[in-house]
Amino acid sequence: MKNSVTIQDIANTLNLSRNTVSKVLNGKSVPLKTRNAVINAAIEMGYKGYKLAATTETSMGEKRFVLLSSRLLMNMDYYVYVLRGLTESLTNYDIELIQFNITTQNSFKKFKNYLSDNKVDGIICIEFFEPDYIRELLTLDHAFAFLDFPLVDYPLKGNYDIVLPESQDTIKYFCMQMIREKQCRSFGFVGDYLHCRSFYERFTGMREALFLSNLPVDLQYSILNKDSTPYTTEELMKAVTQLPAVPDCFVAANDSIALNLMEALNRLHIRVPEETKIIGFDNITKSKNAVPPLSSVNVNKTSLGKRITALLLERIANPKQTNQIIYISSRVVLRSTT
Repeated sequence: MKNSVTIQDIANTLNLSRNTVSKVLNGKSVPLKTRNAVINAAIEMGYKGYKLAATTETSMGEKRFVLLSSRLLMNMDYYVYVLRGLTESLTNYDIELIQFNITTQNSFKKFKNYLSDNKVDGIICIEFFEPDYIRELLTLDHAFAFLDFPLVDYPLKGNYDIVLPESQDTIKYFCMQMIREKQCRSFGFVGDYLHCRSFYERFTGMREALFLSNLPVDLQYSILNKDSTPYTTEELMKAVTQLPAVPDCFVAANDSIALNLMEALNRLHIRVPEETKIIGFDNITKSKNAVPPLSSVNVNKTSLGKRITALLLERIANPKQTNQIIYISSRVVLRSTT
């Protein structure tokens, strides 16, 4: 393999045009199947900032970070852009990045063994919300940076910092706008608000808007599964039919849930936005292409990736500094569902 992989090399491998590959690597909209193929090829071929590895066997770099997750991030629209910012920053600092996916106690033990056998300078946790695992990890002699964090009811001590998209105020201001301008009087939250800190802050943003507007904080209009059950269209159809009434506005924990809710309401012949309004969060590509286009909350995902790198480097340089929680600003993108 050549030392420097080019866009044309990736295009030749996939039998695509150079322009198409360039669009993917620069974050522009292309079909999902094509985007995934290009990103996966970029990783496998070692193109610039896409040098992610799925195993522990890799060449030693001057510095090494481990990306820890419980999910395959490259298949998720939101994280493609987060990882792009992350890997761009790591390339600038000549830092090697290894990815570990932890889904079982056994894989968690393997990861701890890996840490003890290899030099690791820092650990980045994305989509990793297991409190018991995290509490054990934080006892280790490593620096950590988290993108989002589990919702815990006890303090966690350790050498770590957190980066989050701003959620609470953004959702609060949106709901208050709906109350003033659209005469919405009832709101329902859709999602497990205990899943992670950002979900909880979106939930509390909705609740605070109702409180500040002297409206009842009534959760009977919400769909709050707490057992990690996926919010499929079929499950949401059943849940909606069990509500005492359809609220004036639904606030979904993320766009994936919101899009499934839109389909559920469509099958139930409940019109959006005439009979109820919907907003999601994350502003993924599918949101603007939905019918009708979904209102959402956008955060600069690339900035999230870059900020988490900078925060971890700062933590490594100053391991005894006070834990930090950094918020990246968000903004509402109003479309046809509101």
